[in-house]
Amino acid sequence: MDNQVAPQTDLKILAQAYLDAFHAQDLDRCLEFFADDATVDFNKTVYTGRQGITEWHKDRFAANLKMIKMNSMTVDGDTVIVDGAVSSKRLAAWRLKALSGRVTMKFENGKIKSGKLAPRMTNPFNMMREDMGA
Repeated sequence: MDNQVAPQTDLKILAQAYLDAFHAQDLDRCLEFFADDATVDFNKTVYTGRQGITEWHKDRFAANLKMIKMNSMTVDGDTVIVDGAVSSKRLAAWRLKALSGRVTMKFENGKIKSGKLAPRMTNPFNMMREDMGA
């Protein structure tokens, strides 16, 4: 199968549209962005296929996971990388207001073939400065 990579601007538009659907917690719309055999790697677990991707989204929506800050979105070939910060009920239970992270989406034929969400460790002094409005 030939991997048809969309132009960078198209991948950014697709990635942003998915993030918008995720923010709205629109499960059906979110699922439209994924290939039938896609995978999502999250918190040391890989969710595979339509059912796995559906369950992953339901769990994240139940936790009220939200991207609260986008620092950057870059495209490298068929991959979109988004750096930002998220919040959720589960993070709040641990007294964490937000967690920096990276979302990596690999596209194939206009669909997300694989996604990975990973925390990013940042300098705690920078986090304190941000809390103080610096």
